[in-house]
Amino acid sequence: MAQASVTRSSSADWQPVMTGRLKNGVRFAILPRRGGEPGIGVLMRNEGGFIEERRPGERGLTHLIEHLVFTSPTINAPDELRHFPKVGLPLTFPAPSAATTSWRESNYFVSTRTTRMTDLDTLLGLFREVATDLTFRADAVDDQRADVTSEMAEKTLGNDIYARYIAAVAPGSPTDVIDAQNSDDVPTASIATIRALYQRLYQPENMMIVIVGNIDPVKTKALIREHFGSWRHAGQATAHVAVPALQSDRIAPISVAALPQGRRTALMTVVMPTAPPLPTRGQQIDAMLLEMLVVRAVDTRLSAMQPDSPPGKVGLYIENGEQGHRLIMLWDNFVGNAWHPAIAGLARVRCALDSGGFSDQEWDAAQRDLIQDLDRRTSAMGQVQNVELAKDLSHAFAAGRALIPPSALLRRAQTRLPAIDAQAGNHWWRQQWRAGVRHVRVESPDLAPMAGDGSALRTSIAEASKTGCDGL
Repeated sequence: MAQASVTRSSSADWQPVMTGRLKNGVRFAILPRRGGEPGIGVLMRNEGGFIEERRPGERGLTHLIEHLVFTSPTINAPDELRHFPKVGLPLTFPAPSAATTSWRESNYFVSTRTTRMTDLDTLLGLFREVATDLTFRADAVDDQRADVTSEMAEKTLGNDIYARYIAAVAPGSPTDVIDAQNSDDVPTASIATIRALYQRLYQPENMMIVIVGNIDPVKTKALIREHFGSWRHAGQATAHVAVPALQSDRIAPISVAALPQGRRTALMTVVMPTAPPLPTRGQQIDAMLLEMLVVRAVDTRLSAMQPDSPPGKVGLYIENGEQGHRLIMLWDNFVGNAWHPAIAGLARVRCALDSGGFSDQEWDAAQRDLIQDLDRRTSAMGQVQNVELAKDLSHAFAAGRALIPPSALLRRAQTRLPAIDAQAGNHWWRQQWRAGVRHVRVESPDLAPMAGDGSALRTSIAEASKTGCDGL
């Protein structure tokens, strides 16, 4: 019998979220909602991404398996290429993407055309079939080898830019040490090697089913149990690779990138290990509200320094652990070769916030903007796609966090914001910025002529960062 728990939400659109785990380890999360769609969002998540490609000859094979889920015949349909779409497409809306693989998991997701339980029954049967019964027929595998290799080749430049940035600002974290876009073994891996990785990762304790839409959660849980409850672990228990840890002592104060096709940006960051989730839903909501306020107040300060710049040229971004670390970033996407004033401007803002903090006017404006934004998001809750909510719910469930609806944030903000003054924001900023390791990075193709004298360039960047406080 599955064990389940219910998280209450009194929002108009989201009903109570039901979560649980079957006896065999399969987790499930069900979010009933009315929404504005005719059907249901269905997602299957496998906890086995690039990090699990630890044996020789496996690089890129989790991504290849992601493709094969939609193209390989199955044991019950051994002569049918593209078995999943042939059966499932008449029941679902086509989408530009129906799956993703990251360093930590693969996700498969579809949107149904109706809310009929018979359609959901069929789709859950398909998901179970591809989770356990792919045959990896040679022609299907060979066809997808080329697709995966081509897809990765198209992303080489962007991946290279991002990888170099992470290697500088967050060395040792998963997205630094895992070469996630390496598909070197895809063209030559034997079917036996591909099947062995599939059988190692696609086990019940690694699987999660998430369903969002206008459904009966009790009947939906019964369908999940019907299709996945009989699944038994094959072989030995999966020994997951330990998640790499951020190596703060390897973060240098300054880094530079001068790729010919790279971006022009100045970045001032502080990085720290990912914090565990706060224990209660209320604490998580309060933390989210405070971060939202700080982001708005800092964005206001940055924009005021460059009133004629377009939106998005400067800003603050917070990465909350999805890539294996927590990161707070000030950025300026400068034009031309204006990296020096960009760095100096970011440094002035950071130093001013360290010493003087937010003004009451900035904080009041951030509170008003946050209330207005949450009010808009609450009004638009019915337009959020079921599949997008299913993705958010899967990430939250996997991380041990609650999925907080905008309406709950709005209700909390309306009662709590009067008590959250600028001093609370100042304390948060100083505490967070001093909790990690600081780093300044400049990226510009125009820096290439200076690459031969890296020390002189770093000295110039350090000078630009000195604004009367503690420099970097």
